[in-house]
Amino acid sequence: MKKSTTWIIVIIIILVVIAIILLNAPKASAPEGTVPEAAGEEAVIPAEGEGIETEDIDVLKGAEQVVPDASPVSDEGEVLTSEGAPVDNTALPGSPEAPKQSRALDEKEIPSGAVQLTVTATGFVPNEFTVKSGQAITLSLTSGDKTHVFKFDDAGLQAVAIGVAGNETRAITFNAPTAGDYSFYCDVPGHRGRGETGVMHVK
Repeated sequence: MKKSTTWIIVIIIILVVIAIILLNAPKASAPEGTVPEAAGEEAVIPAEGEGIETEDIDVLKGAEQVVPDASPVSDEGEVLTSEGAPVDNTALPGSPEAPKQSRALDEKEIPSGAVQLTVTATGFVPNEFTVKSGQAITLSLTSGDKTHVFKFDDAGLQAVAIGVAGNETRAITFNAPTAGDYSFYCDVPGHRGRGETGVMHVK
């Protein structure tokens, strides 16, 4: 056997032995109060009452849950995220910054002051409504037949979207934008073309 081949075999054996030793070595346990993170970092678990921002929690304490599982509204009438920050009507629908749509609702869970829309293949009823600028609006959508998706045309309201299955009701709460007319429609392919459209007037 050549000398170079012998050295290669010896090096391979040494590497295998080192690998076996490393794999069988006892792992050091993390100190109490820490959680191992990716890439060998550690995150310290704060003791009770430590490391929690109380400002946002205080905001949420005074907030009202207008409809179940939707975004809460502060005492000042501002719609908030689950973290206590104002929602962003320009965010992507369903993102943490966007107003959150409710779970499926019973009729008795819709607040009396809500704007209530019903949608079917023949369109929205009513197909227009009026609100005040800045007002916290709860908008409920009921499907009278199949699946529908409520959306506004204006990019400033792209976060305000409601998806409903057949014969289902859901709601969303958001702050009305500046004065103007804002068209809305059903985003299911083909539904807009058959007349599932309307207008929100903001005064």
